[in-house]
Amino acid sequence: MVTDMEFDLTKPYCRYFNEICSIPHGSGNEKALSDWLVAFANRHGLSCVQDALWNVVIYKPASAGYEDHPGVIIQAHMDMVCEKTPESDHDFEKDPLALYTQGDHLRARGTTLGADDGMGCAYMLTILADDTLMHPYLECCFTTQEETGLVGAQALKPEYFKARRLINLDGAGEYKTYMGMGGGEQVTLIKPVTWEDNDKPAYRLRLSGLLGGHSGGMIDKERANAAKLAARVLCRMEQEGIRFQLAEFAGGTKHNVIMPEADVLFVTDADPGRIRQIVECAGHEIAAEYEQSDPDIRICVKPAEPAQRRLTEQDGADLIRLLYLLPNGLLARSPVVEGEPPVTSANTGVVRIGESEAEIVISERSGLECALEELKRQVTLLGELYGAAASYSGYYPGWKYEAESELRETMKQVFESIYHKPLACLIGHGGNECGVFKKMFPEMEIVTSGAIYGNIHTTEEFLDLASFDRSWTLLTRFLEAL
Repeated sequence: MVTDMEFDLTKPYCRYFNEICSIPHGSGNEKALSDWLVAFANRHGLSCVQDALWNVVIYKPASAGYEDHPGVIIQAHMDMVCEKTPESDHDFEKDPLALYTQGDHLRARGTTLGADDGMGCAYMLTILADDTLMHPYLECCFTTQEETGLVGAQALKPEYFKARRLINLDGAGEYKTYMGMGGGEQVTLIKPVTWEDNDKPAYRLRLSGLLGGHSGGMIDKERANAAKLAARVLCRMEQEGIRFQLAEFAGGTKHNVIMPEADVLFVTDADPGRIRQIVECAGHEIAAEYEQSDPDIRICVKPAEPAQRRLTEQDGADLIRLLYLLPNGLLARSPVVEGEPPVTSANTGVVRIGESEAEIVISERSGLECALEELKRQVTLLGELYGAAASYSGYYPGWKYEAESELRETMKQVFESIYHKPLACLIGHGGNECGVFKKMFPEMEIVTSGAIYGNIHTTEEFLDLASFDRSWTLLTRFLEAL
C-alpha cells in the first residue's frame, strides 16, 4: 500500500498501522478487523475474548520481574469515521486506504485516515507482539462503534477485566493527559402543534454570522446560540405588545453543534416600522453582549412572501417561551482545576416545526452524573409546562476529576524525565470511553495518552509521524515504570 519510505514500515507500530488501514473498519463494519485481531492473538499464543459487538480483549502476562505489579488495561477503539472527497471512488466496505506522506504527516488519499484511533490500536499490537518490553500484566481492549456513541464500550462486561488501572490511547495529543471527561445525553422535546389558515402579512427573522462550534470542545467559549437568540427577539416583540403567530422555525442540523444560524417566519398585522424598530434594538443589545465571542452576529427582519398557514397563537407562544427558558450554554465550571474547565453544559442544537409537531433537540453534558440527571429533570419539567414530552437517547457516562491519582503521578514523572517540562493535565468536556470504565469500576485510575493527530473526521485528517515515534517512547517507558 505505502511506497513513500518516509513512513518507515520497519517500525512495528507503523507496520501495524499500515495493516489496520488495509482492512475496512468503519463504525459498524469492524468484524473483519475484529476477526483479524483474534487471529493475531492466536498467532502469538495470547488468550483473548471477542464479544457479539466485535469488541476484542487480548491478555498478555507480565514481564519477568513484574509478576507482582498491578495489572493495566490499555484501550483504543478500532472503528473509524468514513468520509471521502466528492471526486473519490473509494469504497469503505472493501478498499484499503491509500496512505501517503506529506512532510511529517501521514494522510490517506481522498479519505479520512482513521488515525483516530488506529494509532492506539497499532501501539497495542506492537506491545502485544514484543516480548522484550517490560510491563505488568496487560489487558489490551479494542472497542467498536466508538464514533457512533461508545456503543461497543458500553457492551463490555466487568468479567473481561481484572486490572484497575487504565491507559486510554484515544489521541490525548502527546504533551497532555486528561483527568476527567464529560458524560452526556440527548434530550428531545416533542410538542404537538395545530395549524390554521393564514391571512396576515408575513415577516422573516434571520440570525446569522454566529461562530457556532462543537458543543463539547467549544462550549467554554460561551458563544451565542441562534435558536436562543431568536426566541429572545421574539419574546421582546411579545413584551412590546406585538401580537404574532409562527409559521416556520428552523435552525441547526446536529444536537452537538452550537447553532450558528436560525430562520423564523411569523405573521402579524402589527406596524412594520414598529417591528423593525424592536428587532433592531434587540439586535444592538445582543451584538454588544456577544461582541467578544461572536463579533459578526447579524439579526434582520424583512417582509416575506405570504404564508399559507400559521400555528395557533397559543402553540407558537408556548414554543417560543419554552425555547427562551431552556437552560443553554456553559452552566458550571470546575473551580479547583487550572483554567476552570467546563463541567456542565446544555446545547439547543436543533429546532424544527413539522406537520403535526415541533421538535427541540438538546445535548446535555456533565462530568457529574447527578448534575446530568438534574439538568435532564429541569428540561423535562419545562417541556411539560409548555405541552412538550421528553425522550432520551445516546447516554454515555462521564469521568469525574479526582485530585489524587498514583497512576497520573507516575505518568507525570516519566513525561518530565523525557521532555524536561511538565505534562499538561486537563479536563475535557467531550465524551470518551474512559467514563464507561469508570462507571463499571469506580475505583479505576485512568490516564490518556497518544500521538498527535488532527483534522479528524475529515478528508484532511493526518497523523504526525514524529509524534508517533516520540509517543511510542513515552508509552513504553511509562509501562516500564508501572
